[in-house]
Parts: sequence; structure tokens; C-alpha cells
Amino acid sequence: MSTTSQRLLPEVSTPPLAEAVPQDTMRFADLAADLHPTLIETITQDLGFDHMTPVQEATLHELLHNRVDCLAQAKTGTGKTVAFLLPAIQTLMNKRPTTKKKVSLLVISPTRELALQIAKEASSLLGRLPQYKVQWAIGGTNKDREERDILGGCDILIATPGRLKDHFGNPNVVELFSSLDTLVLDEADRLLDMGFAAELKAIISYLPNKEETKRQGMLFSATIADHVNKFAHLALSPGYKFISTIPAGELNTHEHVTQLLVTVPDFKDVLPATISTLRREVASTGINNFKAILFCPTAAQADWFAESISKASGLPTVSTLHARMSQSKRTNVTNAFRTASSAILIATDVVARGMDFPNVSTVVQINLPTDKESYIHRLGRTARAGRDGRGIFIIAEAESFFPKYRLKEIAFVPTEADISPQDTALVQQTAANSEMQGKAYQAWLGYYKAHLKALNWTPEQLVQHANRYAIDALCAGGVPELQKSTVGKMGLKGVRGLNVVANAPHVGRGGQANAPAGGVASSGPGSWKGGRRMPKPYSEPQEEPSYQHAGRTRRKDHQ
Repeated sequence: MSTTSQRLLPEVSTPPLAEAVPQDTMRFADLAADLHPTLIETITQDLGFDHMTPVQEATLHELLHNRVDCLAQAKTGTGKTVAFLLPAIQTLMNKRPTTKKKVSLLVISPTRELALQIAKEASSLLGRLPQYKVQWAIGGTNKDREERDILGGCDILIATPGRLKDHFGNPNVVELFSSLDTLVLDEADRLLDMGFAAELKAIISYLPNKEETKRQGMLFSATIADHVNKFAHLALSPGYKFISTIPAGELNTHEHVTQLLVTVPDFKDVLPATISTLRREVASTGINNFKAILFCPTAAQADWFAESISKASGLPTVSTLHARMSQSKRTNVTNAFRTASSAILIATDVVARGMDFPNVSTVVQINLPTDKESYIHRLGRTARAGRDGRGIFIIAEAESFFPKYRLKEIAFVPTEADISPQDTALVQQTAANSEMQGKAYQAWLGYYKAHLKALNWTPEQLVQHANRYAIDALCAGGVPELQKSTVGKMGLKGVRGLNVVANAPHVGRGGQANAPAGGVASSGPGSWKGGRRMPKPYSEPQEEPSYQHAGRTRRKDHQ
């Protein structure tokens, strides 16, 4: 590990600088007039890259020589990280040293994993320049220590929006950005789709005026929707250059990957159908060639599916990844799956974009995605770098409107679920012995609450479906309890059919509980049980979709 960072990066397996480097593009040596010899030597000799990727060829000259502000359309895994890091590092090297170092480059990333990935690549590019320091600011880590490290010396900061906004509460941190040279928003469309527009606007408001400081701005985005264009005008200087590095007429993943559509009668059938489908796919490809990502709507559902699928025989090793896990655990799971030749990763949208996992043969999506874009981005984890891939979409009959109307341009292959009695029995046995019934029920209820209009359900119908799911799919033996405050936050107050209990006692600073009126604490989720505090309710993972409440959309922090 280079000394370019004061903190040791977690052991993040850095993907190649590009998955495929064509030999008919420019060489990095061709940038000798604009790029420092040390950087060229690092890339060509230390990292072993002679030719640029098409993304790098299309952007580097403009960013280095003309120092334009740029909105670049580029897919993940095409070498875009180097495309924005090299010009920023060159700008940093061009600066005269000052007595007190300040942040020269700020990169904002939608997820922790992608932020650490970028930090790793930045440290690799600075391998021969140990005087420059790379730091990162991400959720799930010690904020105070992070702040000390940033204040102790930071030339390049890679950050997620929520944590960075928190740090800007300290004027000393804000001062470090007073002469910022480069601002990069990576996966800009994902940042905005995840509801970070307000945080990004607040962050930019803390930065010095871009016209006065002449800082360079770069937005890299896989898609250029209207909201990305609008935000570009806020983050970039007038007259910025748009560069698309996606060749005209190039097929998107969803247009050339075979996609199976498995529709089951009821929500309780989804998990057994998933196991049976995985068995069939493994039998077809061979277990040694089967590497799949299975996307679930919520963290609780990902854990619930993993609990059953890991017990099914004849399948590869199963792991889980979502934002409710500790950062160290997420890093370990990410690295293990990236290097595995055969495995199943059950995840939420925390890995739908930005993460490079080689040789993923199959993407399986369970139940409703948040939207069409989410479905397409998830599918993009397979069929990368010219390799083949396969998609499988498993839904209940009530969700059949989504592929029919929202994905009507996709030629799905209707496929029989073929649920085996053994897999149904496995799911039921696992459910009966699981401690996740309450969490899975609550997560299911909260997720589908956000899709009432699309499903054409009333709140009462939502509760009826959720209760049936709890009894038939989760084998809960009854309707799980929900605390009064949770019901209110979900916007379901007064809806019949819910099993509402008193709120759990509040734990004060000294660890003492303030018991609810009457001195009796409920035994539902988040309550006192056996003398210990049970998990709090309504704490779904940060990357999950918004809940609809009181006519407003409340986004969760996706870090």
C-alpha cells in the first residue's frame, strides 16, 4: 500500500483500470505534452497499461490540454475513473506548494464501495508521489477519526454525499476546500436517482465560487436524463462540453441479453420459485461456471432469501450484501465475490451500479424494482466486456404489470416456475425456525407501500396482502407486531388489520429505559426481551426506496 494515504484502505480488490483495452487507441505516452512523466511511467510501467480505453481517449485531451468542464456519458467498467483522476492529479502537481495543504480534488460517489474503489485507484496512480495524501469520507466509519485524518492532510478526498455534508458542519473542514481545483461527480445519474440532489446542492453551496477559483468540473454518468442535464448547469461552468463515449447504435445490455420471465401465482411462491430456478440454471451451466447476483428490494428480504437459499443443496456458496451491514463486512463480501469463480451474491441496489464484478453469468431480480432504470442497471452487472450473460426476472402475478408496461421493449422469454415440493418444504421449514419474520414482514409492508398506485391497491388491500405474506410465506403463525410509531411513519395509521403495539421504551444516555405508560414494554420488534434491547423497528437499509407519507416522498440515505 502506498503512503499516499494516512489511513490504510480496507483490502478492496481493485478491478482493472479497464476491462478491455483496445490496441488501436492512443497511447498514454502520446499525452507527454500535457501529462507529467511520472504519471505516464506509473500507468505504463507500474500498472501495465500502454493504450487508453475509448473513454480515456475521448476525454483526456480535452480535460488535460483544454481544461474544459465536462459532462461525460460513460458506462461503468470502461476506465472512466482514470479519465477523471489523471487530469485532477496533474492539476494538483502543477500547483505551487503552500505551507498549509488544502483539498485539491473532491470526488463524490453514490456508494461506499465505489468510493473506496476510487480511492484505491487514486492511491495506485500516486504510487510514485507519496507526498500527496488520499482520504475518504463515507458512512459506516468513525466520523471523528475521519475528520482528524482529513484535517491532518488531504489533497484528494473521495466522499459519499451524506457523510461529506456532515463534515461540512465543521468550519475547519470547509476551509480546506477554499482553493478547490477539481470537482467530480461520479455516477451522477445514480446520485440523483438515489435522492441526493439536496445534499449535492448543499455541498456545492459550501464550495467557493467556481468562476473565481476557476475550478474544473466533471460529471460522469451512464445515462443523460433531464435531471442530469439540469444538475450539470449547477455543478459545471457555462459552456461545458458534453462528451458521449458510448458509440452510436451500440446495444444496451437489456437489448441483447436473454431475459427469462418467471411469473408465480402469489408472493409466497417467489422464494421457492427462486430456489428451483437457480437449481435449473446451475444444472444447465454447471456449478463451476455459475456466478450470479440476486437482487432483492430490501435488506431484510435479502437476509431472508439468503437464509433459505444457503440451505439448498447443489448451489454455489451464498453471501449477502446490503447497507445494513458493517463497512468491514461489506468490503470482505465484495472482495470474496469479485475473486470467486462460482458464487451467488444476494444483494440490494447497493451494488446495482458502479461495482465491477468480473464474469457474472446471471442476474436474477426478485419482485418489483424501484423503476425501469433500476431493472436495467441491475441487469448491467452481467454480459460485460464482450462476455455472455443471462437475466431472470421472478415476480408474483400482482406485479405482472411491470414487465408488460414498464419494460415493454424487452422480449422476455416466459418461463415456467417449476417449483419442486422439496424447495417449498425447505422454505417453510426455514421460515418456521427463523427469527426474521417480524423484520421481513415490516420491510415487505414498507416497500410495497411505496408502490400502492402502481399496484392499484388501497392501504387496506396492502395490509391484507402483507398479512397473508406473513402467514403463508414467512410462517409467522399470525400477524407480526408493529410499533405505533412505525405505523405512523409508514402512513398507515388507522388502517385495519395491523397488529399495533405500544412503542418500545426509550433508552436514555445512561442506558436506562423509560418504560411506556403502565410500566410494561411490548414484546414486539424493538422491545425489551430477556433483559436486552431488541433491534429497533423501521430501520430498513439506507439504499432502499422511499416510503410515501403525508403526500411527500422521504428518501433514505443510500450510503
